[in-house]
Amino acid sequence: MLTVGSELTLAQPLLLDWVRWIRQSIPDIALRVHVDVPRDLIDQVASGMVDAAIMYAPQHRPGLEIDLLMEEKLVLATSDPAMDLKKTSYVHTDWGPDFALHRDMNFPDVEPDLSFDFGPLALSYVLASGGYGYFRMSAVKPHLAAGQLHLVPGMPQYSYPVYMVRSANADDGVLGPALAGLRAISEGNA
Repeated sequence: MLTVGSELTLAQPLLLDWVRWIRQSIPDIALRVHVDVPRDLIDQVASGMVDAAIMYAPQHRPGLEIDLLMEEKLVLATSDPAMDLKKTSYVHTDWGPDFALHRDMNFPDVEPDLSFDFGPLALSYVLASGGYGYFRMSAVKPHLAAGQLHLVPGMPQYSYPVYMVRSANADDGVLGPALAGLRAISEGNA
């Protein structure tokens, strides 16, 4: 049995694509998929309850191997292409301490009207109610193509890396092929 996990915000599409790949490419492996909050997920990988997890900012611990999978970008997007930063509702998403530091340096006078700790919910709010905020480019792309959102020109973009975390003691015979598939998916080669 292979148990794979993901932070909630990564559950789609990366985790879903990975699970589909495993089912098609390694059908003889029983699979358990687990989605959880980062702190609990890292505990489960460290304890061996979860074999591998996809995470944004994993806590480094002895006995864990952490590898960069891909770099996401956080971009400033708005529902109104003619918006005024000072007059439009800023919807803040807690993307972690690094993002908060950079955002505060670049926008010291912008106070959020509303704060979320879950990016997909913040994005849904902006789509339904208007405003602007920082979101993952992969989540924004379909809304840009549909004309529902617009990138704010000249605004900084921030790196938001995605990592694969596994126990250093994991069984490579089972986990190795699954991780190779995850790498291929994250690089767009699967």
